[in-house]
Amino acid sequence: MSKDFAAEYVAGCVAGSSNVLSGYAFDTCKVRLQASPPDTYRNAWHCFRSILKYEGVRGLYRGVSAPLIGGALETGVNYTVYTYMLRTLGADLRRPDLISVGLSAGTAGIVLSSLLSPFELVKCRMQMASLNKVHPPAYSSAWGCLQDLLRTEGMRGLTRGVGGTMAREMPGNAIFFMVYEGLRRVVPGRPPSAAPSGEGFLAVLGDAASSMVCGGTAGTIMWATVLPVDAAKTRIQTATPGSPKDAGILRNLRMMYAEGGLSTLYAGIRPTLIRAFPANAAQWLAWEAAMRAYRKADASKSAL
Repeated sequence: MSKDFAAEYVAGCVAGSSNVLSGYAFDTCKVRLQASPPDTYRNAWHCFRSILKYEGVRGLYRGVSAPLIGGALETGVNYTVYTYMLRTLGADLRRPDLISVGLSAGTAGIVLSSLLSPFELVKCRMQMASLNKVHPPAYSSAWGCLQDLLRTEGMRGLTRGVGGTMAREMPGNAIFFMVYEGLRRVVPGRPPSAAPSGEGFLAVLGDAASSMVCGGTAGTIMWATVLPVDAAKTRIQTATPGSPKDAGILRNLRMMYAEGGLSTLYAGIRPTLIRAFPANAAQWLAWEAAMRAYRKADASKSAL
């Protein structure tokens, strides 16, 4: 059992890294649109072009180191806790019932929020750093950002946005896994736990395409659902201590709606949804490929 958990964690880390690298540039645009003053950018395309023009490709990937590490650790924890909870609930891992999937994924979302939030805090501040022309930040790297945060806000500063992250991750994770598992029963193709080892290339390719379609769709639906909470969380994490945005998740949601209604609540939805499909398709493809390789290697050892 411990061997399975180790494999699931490693596979989750690979999946998380794939997610971050494939969608980070779009995430930068999302954060800029959510946290910038009104009318800074006309739309997502204007935001993307502005970053490229004034900051280059490096600007699109500013602060990537923190979420790359955090994304790997987060996704490893996410999948491990999720499968642990499925086992605890007595669900069939090959075809778990959707109620068990939702409960397990929601629990995993609670657990990973405390791990994920500090990395997202640094990521969001790095993505917004170049916009502060009046008082430029005293850091140019993720490590410098972390040091500045600890110096100015102390250890308590690392907890900024944890509540918002949990409010996003608990329902979002449940939706993500439930949609994925539901689609897996409709879209042709098998997960690695159900696919025999030693099958042909076309069968493996078909299963890979299935995991990408199901994973990309699940990620798109999840982000379309939780984006307002994510936008409020971004504002909290990029707020100056004592400013109006330095408040709770519900207060920020009310302020955002008062500012511009649904358009403010869903600021950044275009780059978010453009990013969601390929990033989550890559995540599930990497997860299933890693688990397939593990099960194949394990079966080979057992046969010796």
